Amino acid sequence: MFFAYTGRADAMIRFVQDKQLKDPQLWQLAAEQFTAPVDDADLGWRGEYWGKLMRGACMTWEYTRDAALYQLLADTVDALLDCQDEAGRISTYSPAQEFQGWDLWCRKYVLLGLWHFHQICQDVRQKQRIEQSVCRQLDYIEAHIGAGVNQKKITRTSTHWQGINSSSILEPVVRWYRVLMRPCDLAFADYIVANGGADSFNIFEAAYEDKLYPYEYPVVKAYELMSCFEGLGEYADVTGSDKWRTAVIRFAEKLLQSERTIVGGSGCKHELFNHSSLMQTDDSYDGLMLETCVTVTWMKLMHRLYRMTHHPKYLDEVEISAYNALYGAVNTQGSTCGAETTFDEPVYRQVYDCATAVQGGQVFDSYSPLRAGIRGRAVGGFKSMRNGAAYCGCCIAIGAAGTALVPMASASQQEREVEIGLYLPGTIHLMMEQTPVQLELRTEYPCDGQIDIGLSLPQGMSETFTLSLRIPSFAENSRAWVQGKEIPNVQAGQFLHVARRWQDGDTVRLLLDLHPRIVYGQENPPTHGAVLYGALVLARDKRVSEVGTPVTLGEQVEVTRIPNPPIPCQGMFEVVSGRERLLMVDYASAGQTWRRDSEMEAWMRLKKD
Repeated sequence: MFFAYTGRADAMIRFVQDKQLKDPQLWQLAAEQFTAPVDDADLGWRGEYWGKLMRGACMTWEYTRDAALYQLLADTVDALLDCQDEAGRISTYSPAQEFQGWDLWCRKYVLLGLWHFHQICQDVRQKQRIEQSVCRQLDYIEAHIGAGVNQKKITRTSTHWQGINSSSILEPVVRWYRVLMRPCDLAFADYIVANGGADSFNIFEAAYEDKLYPYEYPVVKAYELMSCFEGLGEYADVTGSDKWRTAVIRFAEKLLQSERTIVGGSGCKHELFNHSSLMQTDDSYDGLMLETCVTVTWMKLMHRLYRMTHHPKYLDEVEISAYNALYGAVNTQGSTCGAETTFDEPVYRQVYDCATAVQGGQVFDSYSPLRAGIRGRAVGGFKSMRNGAAYCGCCIAIGAAGTALVPMASASQQEREVEIGLYLPGTIHLMMEQTPVQLELRTEYPCDGQIDIGLSLPQGMSETFTLSLRIPSFAENSRAWVQGKEIPNVQAGQFLHVARRWQDGDTVRLLLDLHPRIVYGQENPPTHGAVLYGALVLARDKRVSEVGTPVTLGEQVEVTRIPNPPIPCQGMFEVVSGRERLLMVDYASAGQTWRRDSEMEAWMRLKKD
């Protein structure tokens, strides 16, 4: 199965590919970090950038099949492997400083990046070289980390977040076990799980016991926690453990109950789980929130849960996060940080200004506002490189994995069932045994609920299979037709299964109810309200409306799309509710100048009676 989409998702992927991933200077910068112990001085994370970028780039290539991109990736893999030392290490830490700070975290991303390229590698000799390198890397790590004499406990290889950053190496260890089938690697994975993820608290057992919400754990760093459970999911798959599979599902369910925000993603106190479902409307906190690293990892975890359970609610989360938090973080206008941007160290401001004067703005923003505020408030995970001549950040490096995940999550095939989970305009190509089948989707979703699907088969041929269509949980009064005949019992939050013998020219029409609705914060009484329109969250943007003024919203809301909007956006809407008549745009398009002239808000303060 492969995809040839058009529309917003396709545009986002190609924007990221062309503006970031096909930049040879970026790959040179990321790989050269391993030529010296650049992280010794501050025990930093410069060693994570290469692997994060490589993962997103490989996922992107799986969709675009861009030859120039592939060659860049093959070249940078060779450059990275050339950095391996005699002991087998590929690290930005020296042997004297290793296994502290973010060293194992960075090695995790080296292993993940190599695994993702190995999956697409077309050169047998290069694949063999990667495998040999990975074996040496893992041998070194496994010789030094463990429960044996003169070995270091994995949760004590970092003083940050009780070592969960280090424990998240579980994911590539298991992924490489599937490739190499070395018993020592599975034994190391057993050891990581047995140690519980955190130094003084077993996060895996806590998830299985299902008593605490993640924000009640003694360690609440959102990105790293979810990364550990991504690894536990891999481990459960390879071992067949029902217990750990259940733990991953229960962890995700607790997140959905306590941490999801209206725009997707999580973490409304900097980068931490903090009962975000409640705290997303907390006016007492005006700091950073909704880190892009958290959003992408949230999407990846939810997609994993969908693959584990086939429950469509997890695809709802992927969709909402993509169309709102993620795409809002894509810097399509080339904006740069302004005077209000904060940096962890004063010198980083100078590094940033010098670098952007040459190369312009980066492709991804790091944090997203929900209440009245601006984008571009900080560069997450900022580290200076090349003696202050260059920089990168964690969110800059991870974003491509999010944009590439959207088409990967859009459709799948299991024998004679084809699932369409995300409605992207364009063509899905698949084989039904020996018969080529094309599904052409014509739609303006998510701004419009009509989706037309046309089937193409070779002349005179037909195939029997089930076409399963996700009906989003918000789409309460949706309708569907096959060949003009309406299908009864279209249920929101479920797949609509259409089993029949399909012929060339057959058509399916979905009319998804975008169900405009007002939602309120969880305070009692609520202090904020927001407008949702299908999968889109609508936002006020100072370029077209007031921002920050209190509103009075009614029980009902009418949303009308406005043609030819005066600012770049996916959609502008007139919203009528209660005493208010508001001009709003889709959340992802709001705030894109990163300045006060496009100050934005999704949660609007309510007028007091």
